[in-house]
Amino acid sequence: MSTAKVEVISTPELLEHILARLPIRDLLVTAPLVCKTWQAVTLSPTLQRALFFEPDPSASVSAKRVQNTLLVEMFSPFFAFQKDDSSPWPGDTDSIMAMPWSKAPDVFKRAEASWRRMLVTQPPTQTVVVMQTSYNPVCASDRRGVLNDVSLRMGVLYDLTLSLVDDATSFRIEWYNDTALDADLTLFVTCSPGCMDEPEPLDERFCSDGAKPVEIAFENWNVEMLY
Repeated sequence: MSTAKVEVISTPELLEHILARLPIRDLLVTAPLVCKTWQAVTLSPTLQRALFFEPDPSASVSAKRVQNTLLVEMFSPFFAFQKDDSSPWPGDTDSIMAMPWSKAPDVFKRAEASWRRMLVTQPPTQTVVVMQTSYNPVCASDRRGVLNDVSLRMGVLYDLTLSLVDDATSFRIEWYNDTALDADLTLFVTCSPGCMDEPEPLDERFCSDGAKPVEIAFENWNVEMLY
C-alpha cells in the first residue's frame, strides 16, 4: 500500500469521510471488523448519523425525509408503496414472515439487535397517526390514534404494528413529506375476521425479545351499522 493511502486511512477525519460513503450495511457490519481503529471511527457522531442511530442536527425539520435504505430492504412491507386502496395491502403476517431475515429469526429477535435502534428516516419522523378499521358481518368500526414527538425508530414502529396485527389483519403505511399535514406517516390497519375462525397472532419467532408496549392515545371507536 502506498504511503499516501496509509496516511489517508490512518487519519481519522479522512477515514470518517471515506466510510461515510459506504452503503449502510457495509458501514454497520463490515467496517468495524477491519480493525479497532475503524471500529472506533464508526462510533463518531457523523457515522452514527449515517447509520441512522442518531438524528442529524443539520437537517431542517422541513427537509424532505430520507428513508433508511437498510430498513427498506429488510422490512419491505413497512415501506412498500401503495398505489391505491383497491390494491392488496402489502403488510400482513405472511409478508412479515417472508421478510429477508426470516431464515435467521434468532439473530433478528435479539433485544440488542441494531435494527431496533435505527431511525426510520433522516430527519427523524416525529408524528405517527394510526387509523384502525375493523369489519364484521354487522358493522364497521374505526378509530384514530396519534404518537407525537417520537423520533421514530424501527423497534417502535415494529412493536406498534405487531400489537395491532394478526392473521385476519392487513396493513399499509403512507409516508409523507408535506409539512402541512398533521402526520409524517400514517399506519393503516384493517381487520376482517372470518365468521368462524378465531384470529391467530403472529408466530412468536418473529416477535422481538426487545419488544416494548407502545403507548398511543386512541380516540373512541366510531361504529357504522352495515344494514
